Amino acid sequence: MMKRAENLTDIYNLFKPMALKAEQSDFYQETASVREGKGYEFHDGLYKRIKKAAEPERLLIVGHGGCGKSTELHMLKADLSAEGYPVVYIDAKDDLNLYNFTYIDLIVLIVEKMASYADINQIKVNEKIKKGFYHALCTKETVEFWKKDAELAVDGSVSLSAPIPFLQPIIRLAASLRMASGFNETLRQVIKPKIEEVISSLNAFVEELQDKASQPLTIVIDGLEKCRHDCVQQLFMEDIPALARINAHLLIACPIAVFRSSGGGSLSSYFSAQETIPMIKTHNEDGSQNHEGIRVIKELILKRSDESFYEEDVLNIIISKSGGSLRDTCFLLSESAFEADMLEKNTVDMDAVKATLKRYATDIFFRVDARYFPRMKKIYTHDHTASIDEDLEELLYARAVFEYNGDRWVDLYPLLRDYIDRQPEVLGS
Repeated sequence: MMKRAENLTDIYNLFKPMALKAEQSDFYQETASVREGKGYEFHDGLYKRIKKAAEPERLLIVGHGGCGKSTELHMLKADLSAEGYPVVYIDAKDDLNLYNFTYIDLIVLIVEKMASYADINQIKVNEKIKKGFYHALCTKETVEFWKKDAELAVDGSVSLSAPIPFLQPIIRLAASLRMASGFNETLRQVIKPKIEEVISSLNAFVEELQDKASQPLTIVIDGLEKCRHDCVQQLFMEDIPALARINAHLLIACPIAVFRSSGGGSLSSYFSAQETIPMIKTHNEDGSQNHEGIRVIKELILKRSDESFYEEDVLNIIISKSGGSLRDTCFLLSESAFEADMLEKNTVDMDAVKATLKRYATDIFFRVDARYFPRMKKIYTHDHTASIDEDLEELLYARAVFEYNGDRWVDLYPLLRDYIDRQPEVLGS
């Protein structure tokens, strides 16, 4: 259970940018009214879709990194789990090799997570399903890998402990795929021709688990915006049909840069609905402040800390300069608290905030390749047109540009705009 901040050290830790979990729900802030003006929260809508669905839902969850997707998906998981729904939750940051993964890694990982759920809930798995997985995954290379792994374990070099004995080989396989080694690519190449068998066994496992739990399975894949861009592009543009063949509710969080790319339109063929979680507008298209958006984010902050910890106008400046990114708002608060604490201050003052904002503005600018400066300059000079083109895709990916709801318009990250204001020559003539 998280407690409200009592000092700057607490603020530094409480605002580390991470999604809220179910046990931290006291700090959850309702934001739907300033996103799309809806009367229900994003996770409530997803929950009702799953509850009402006669067939497995495949939902594409679209949004910027840091907009609050993960918190909403954690709240959804809590709601479903409370009703007895089995939920498999994959967080790319914790469960994948962020720089090198494929759909094969995800499928093996889903099996591992389902196995863990069955073990925790004491669900006995049918012998035919066990044999199906062994048959599907047995190749010369995988058998040699398991044999070598077992020999190492006998020597005490590798632990053979795993949640479910019959799936120990799959669990070790998933762990090997996460490793940054050449062998993980070998494993992918030998599993790929047998992936239909693996998915068939996986669907048999889904059916078994659902029968025992008396509720349909929901699979959530989150955090892909943290992964290497070309791995994510490959997943959504080429390999999504394999995941779509899993007979369970499937929710995949798609980075907005991928969804707005030239091939993003094809994704509708594999998903029953696309749900976009819009940014919270802290300013309007004409540049004026959006006071309601700022107010809601401020309420979120004050659930974790008292306003007395902040010098006058500090919160308004951090919120407005973050452009509606909840992750970055928290990050900038955390870093500003650290800066103030290092200078032996008792409150987060304007000097600490200005130093933090300036450093982060520089970081944002250097995310952008010079090839995209002309497009960035057009947006800087107030061309807010949202289009589908490679330049805008790259700027969205670099999080140098945010897309806002309503009539769909884009703008530079406010801190990036400040950086260019100070030295407009950086974009060239």
